[in-house]
Amino acid sequence: MNVAIVLGIFLLGFIIGRLTASKEKTTTVYQPVARRGDAAISGRDIAQVDPEIETAIRGGHKIEAIKRYRKIYGTDLKGAKDAVEAIEATLKP
Repeated sequence: MNVAIVLGIFLLGFIIGRLTASKEKTTTVYQPVARRGDAAISGRDIAQVDPEIETAIRGGHKIEAIKRYRKIYGTDLKGAKDAVEAIEATLKP
């Protein structure tokens, strides 16, 4: 019996809370803060800034190029991988 009363009070509070809650929808969108290296820089510009990245890519050391990119520009792994692949795509064979 005691459990039924507690459950009833909980459900009553839940229903009252839902009925009195604001029905207004928000339009706030999360906008992450741009970090250094997240700016829209073409792959060729990045390679010109750091020739070691270009050298590593041309030498087949993509992982080293990604590590170097992350160290210099402070990006996450996915961002660095995407940037290195963009650089790789712009390099002439």
